[in-house]
Amino acid sequence: MEAGIGQAANSGKRRLPSRHRLAQYRDGYLFILPAMIVMFLFTVYPSIRVFWMSMNRYRMIEGVQHTKFIGLENYSGAFDDHLFLKTLWNSFYFPLVITPLQTALALFIAVLLCGRIKFPSFFRTIYFIPVVLSFVIVGMFWKEMLNTNSGVVNDWLGALHIAPKRFLTDPKLAKLSIAFVSIWKSWGWYLVIFIAALNQVPKELQEAANIDGANAWQRFFRITLPQIRRTMLFVIVVSTMNCIKLFTPIIVMTGGGPADSTRTIVQYIWTSAFRMSDFGYAGAMAVILFFIVVAISFIQYKFMKSEE
Repeated sequence: MEAGIGQAANSGKRRLPSRHRLAQYRDGYLFILPAMIVMFLFTVYPSIRVFWMSMNRYRMIEGVQHTKFIGLENYSGAFDDHLFLKTLWNSFYFPLVITPLQTALALFIAVLLCGRIKFPSFFRTIYFIPVVLSFVIVGMFWKEMLNTNSGVVNDWLGALHIAPKRFLTDPKLAKLSIAFVSIWKSWGWYLVIFIAALNQVPKELQEAANIDGANAWQRFFRITLPQIRRTMLFVIVVSTMNCIKLFTPIIVMTGGGPADSTRTIVQYIWTSAFRMSDFGYAGAMAVILFFIVVAISFIQYKFMKSEE
């Protein structure tokens, strides 16, 4: 009986890790320590700092920091700010326009390049060139191309007896012009992603469907599309995030105009911080944007879980 009690007591004790396992833990933490330090210095600490700034009236006046704790006043002021609400709408307008067109274009060209087409590598290279170009250079290039008075695009329209268009000075056309340039710049990257996904679709399924008499559209919608749905979800989410954070082409091409029609929340944050020196208000808008991005990421996670 005493032996049974001793065995029960021994089994109840927590087993301490061996020295070898402790050494493995130590080595593992030492390996990730540099990455953790970099992440803390450039991600965690700035995020905490921005959140603290958003709770203060934080201004830089002639190089002197002026700070006063005001709680949630910056947040309430943001939702009472007409310009903030307008920039928030603009930030969602661009993904609503860009993401569907960009995704459809990239998928369509990817299907063509994965089919029986001559020189596919040449076309992939041509389509990918805009991706590696600087967005500043792309913005300057298209700003000159779309100029109302001297732009090449209006010269082409004039040759077709069409009146010149104010691509960058008309509010509606300016938004569409920014969307067009963003698609032209970025769709090649999503093209490469779709090509990689299409190459992973089992050829046996396509051959079996072809033998059963399925046409090209049926094979695409019944076989190809379900096989790449996770890739498509990834492309849609990443494209949406990038469009919400759209900044460079707007600064270069329109500066947020005309009449703030192309100004996004990221540009408004930048203007409030570095032009108006109101870092507290800019921090509050940045925190709001952060929670919007987190919400989208959460929706993505739940959707992927439901797919599984």
